[in-house]
Order: sequence, then structure tokens, then C-alpha cells
Amino acid sequence: MDTQMTARVEGEVLVIAVTGTMAADSAEDAGARMAADLRAALDRGPVDLLLDLAGLTFMDSAGLRVVLEAFQTVTGAGGRMALAAIQPNVARLLDVAGLGTHLTIYSGADEAVAALNRPRPR
Repeated sequence: MDTQMTARVEGEVLVIAVTGTMAADSAEDAGARMAADLRAALDRGPVDLLLDLAGLTFMDSAGLRVVLEAFQTVTGAGGRMALAAIQPNVARLLDVAGLGTHLTIYSGADEAVAALNRPRPR
């Protein structure tokens, strides 16, 4: 199964829901689509990104690269990035890569959107 993505804006948060698998055979296309969504959002100003991974059933190192590139793009532009609803096998990969210390992970997308839409501490 290929990677499917749907993007929407909720308040100041770009939410990208990712479903299917993000592996070597689909990660390059997925990364290009995610980058395009990010560029369009960033053209309107700083943005926070939520990757809703509830429907992502598998991710390998190529998919991990897509997540890292999105993280670098968002944080480089002054935004925050969070993940939501991660499946256990994807969570293990993120833990092994050490991303848990750099990304906030929420149990669900609604909780994450609410948190990211709160004003930032000064």
C-alpha cells in the first residue's frame, strides 16, 4: 500500500494525516507531497505542523527521513512539530532514532491540535 496524505489547516496548525505505509518505494513521493504542503502553508506565515499517523501502518528509514526533513523545515521557519496517534511499530522506529526527545507525541489529533493552537509561552 502506498502512502496517502490529506492536509488541512486547523487554526494555526497544518495537519497532515498520513495513511498506508511510508517505505522506500513510496517515501520519495510522500516527501515531495509533504514538502509542497509545507511550502504552501509557510508562504502564508509561520506554521506549526501536526503529523496524524493514526493510519500509518508501517514506516522504514526512508519514511523516517521524510519526517526528519519536515521537522527541519518547520523548526527552521520558527514553527513547532508534533506527532499524533502513532502505531506501536512506528513508535519503536521513532524511539530507536531518538526522535522522542525532539518531538511532542500526542495520543490523538484533537489533543495535539488543541495544544498547538494554544499561545506559545514567551
